[in-house]
Amino acid sequence: MFGLSFGELAIIAILALILLGPDRLPDAAKTLAKGLKELRRATEDLKDQLGTELGAVDEVKRTVTNALTGALDAAALPPPATPLPPRGPPPAATAENVPGLEAAFVEPPPAPAPVAPDGPAPGSERR
Repeated sequence: MFGLSFGELAIIAILALILLGPDRLPDAAKTLAKGLKELRRATEDLKDQLGTELGAVDEVKRTVTNALTGALDAAALPPPATPLPPRGPPPAATAENVPGLEAAFVEPPPAPAPVAPDGPAPGSERR
């Protein structure tokens, strides 16, 4: 019970007897037993309610699934399309069938060479 051995339970019983005394110990045991009984009843009720709710959710899922599959089966689906004829390799890219192809092969103009100043830059003279 609760992972306690017999020795541990005996120590707890002796401590309870010392702390509560022989007069109040039976009343405390009855109160503890009632609390545990109510806790067990509450957990059982909660389990039953969860089981009922989950069962209702499963029933709704089944109903929706059946309605959707029935609607899909009843719908008039168009006949399958005829397959496309086999195609050969794509045509080669030329300037006629690819706009802007000429611009892709044009080399960019060379960058202008940097110009070296002939002397110190204006405003950098020391006084």
